[in-house]
Amino acid sequence: MPEILSVDLQYDAKAPNHRDTKSNKTQISNGRAVRKMMNILELYVYSSHVRRKFVGKLSELPWSEVTKNREASFYSMRNILLHMIDNEDWMVNWVIYNKCREYQREKKSDDYQNMQEVLDHLNRVEEKTREYFKNTAGKSGEFERRVNFVTSAGKEFDLSVEECLFQSFTEQLYHLGELIALLWQDNIEPPTMQWFWNNPRTAKTTDLSG
Repeated sequence: MPEILSVDLQYDAKAPNHRDTKSNKTQISNGRAVRKMMNILELYVYSSHVRRKFVGKLSELPWSEVTKNREASFYSMRNILLHMIDNEDWMVNWVIYNKCREYQREKKSDDYQNMQEVLDHLNRVEEKTREYFKNTAGKSGEFERRVNFVTSAGKEFDLSVEECLFQSFTEQLYHLGELIALLWQDNIEPPTMQWFWNNPRTAKTTDLSG
């Protein structure tokens, strides 16, 4: 399985209170020690790592179980996972560029016939996410840029890019919990998803320095 999302985040050296992601050391600002709060990239690295664990778990199950209608939010575990992937694709590649209404999925959920096709789709989406963070993370004001966020029901919200990205991250958490519950119903132990098991600040596989 390919590596999880990992990029070299270049901070603006002139920006106050920036954190050294390679050492995670406390920085000095105005004569006092400060630590930068968790950033959006760390959340996406964590999300990528955990999501791939669930892809691996579902790959161990018979396809009939993965596609079984369980009367969940998107019916099957396959569809829930695809919704999580597509939500990131929608947000990172369309919403933050004010193209909410132009988004088109690669294909419908029912068109995915095995977990390899789902994984291939995930790889393509995460590659685009990786490129976004590589190309924009160091640009001053990018995460504060305003976006006209439009829901599928047509409700509009004025959000920052950072808020949009965070919304997609929370979407991952909602549906990971749903997958956990569905696995438990079949007496299947789900992968660990807690932050301390998947901490991008300490886990070698999620080193933010790339």
